[in-house]
This record gives sequence, structure tokens and C-alpha cells, in this order.
Amino acid sequence: GIIAVSAALAGCDRVTAVDVSEQAVRNTALNARRHHVTDRVTAVHSDLFGRVGPAERFDTVYWHSNFVLAPPGYRPTTIHERAYVDPGYRTHRRYLAEAALHAAPGGRVLLHFSDRGDIPVLHRLAEESGRRLRVLRSRTVREGAESVEHILYEITGTANPCERS
Repeated sequence: GIIAVSAALAGCDRVTAVDVSEQAVRNTALNARRHHVTDRVTAVHSDLFGRVGPAERFDTVYWHSNFVLAPPGYRPTTIHERAYVDPGYRTHRRYLAEAALHAAPGGRVLLHFSDRGDIPVLHRLAEESGRRLRVLRSRTVREGAESVEHILYEITGTANPCERS
């Protein structure tokens, strides 16, 4: 929600914030009201693009991903775990495949990731889906006793040569 509200405050005309957590969706709506941007921010309870109209297009599609890789059979038991853990990177596979379908002509697809995730696996998944990852920005920050690299990727390329992304 903070990213969506910040985008609206920075001047974006229309922001659709999607979250798998109903609590996060309610919090986004609350913060949009608090910051007087309800006319520009829509909060949707959805798992990625499930409740985003198939014809909806955006200038920027961005996901602050749940980058921690867990074994494919792992089942998060709390919404907090689900916010950080993506078993088998199933959701990352979907984002790589589906995000460009929601980008407007000339739009961008962005992904936040971290070195707490498996960067080589992410690159392999991108390659398998016909996508390329380009680092737009990288920043290392202290998180407790650890240094963690946060990476903003632009996703380019397409699995379908007739489709632009």
C-alpha cells in the first residue's frame, strides 16, 4: 500500500494496488483516504492479476515480490510468511509470464528482488519464459546484523515475438 499511495502522491493519475492479503488491501484503502488520493488509488484483493481485468493496461507494472525461495512443497502457514516466501517460485513464474500482458504500449514491467532470494534461479526462470532481466538499481542496506542487496529489475523481452513488452 505504501508504494501505491506514494506513487499517487508523486503524481501518478491512476494506481491499482493488488495484494493477496485482505488486511493489506484494507490498509491501502485507509492510507489512500488518509493522504487524500482515493480518487487515484484502487486497492484490489487478488493473487497477482486474477482480479485485474484482462484488458487493463498500465504504464508501469511493478511487483515488490515475495523473493524468499522455499521448496515447492512448502506451505506458508501465515500471511506474513506468504508475504516473503514463494514456494518453488510459482508466483514469480506467473509474474514473468503475465505482467507484460498488462503493460500499456511503451509501458514498463518492474520487479523488486533481494539477495535473500535465489538470483540465479530468477534469471533462469526469466530465460525460460523468454524474458530478460536488467538491473535498474541496486542498493545494499543493513537489516539487523546483515547486509542485504535490494534490486530493481526491468523485465524485457517476450515469449511471443508478435507481442511487444
